[in-house]
Amino acid sequence: MIPLHDSTLYHGLFRWHADMDGRPRLSRHEAGPEIIPCPTTGRPLRIATIEANTAAICPACANHGQGGFVSFEGDLRMAYACPQCRELVWLAGA
Repeated sequence: MIPLHDSTLYHGLFRWHADMDGRPRLSRHEAGPEIIPCPTTGRPLRIATIEANTAAICPACANHGQGGFVSFEGDLRMAYACPQCRELVWLAGA
């Protein structure tokens, strides 16, 4: 299991929390980076927007949760940060 304070979780873009009823959710990390590496090429991707604590279904684990979305400048892909599987899941652009 990944420690909750691990700065590599979601590349440091989000913080993992548990609600009062124990359900996981994400909030934006106030000191998160402006750039993260592309998962396939390693080239730097500049972050355009970050939305946290957003209801969605994870494309990787199919669980419903309060995760986060990240979009990038000059790149049509988005990434979903899943609070259940604790992964940053990359979504194909249009």
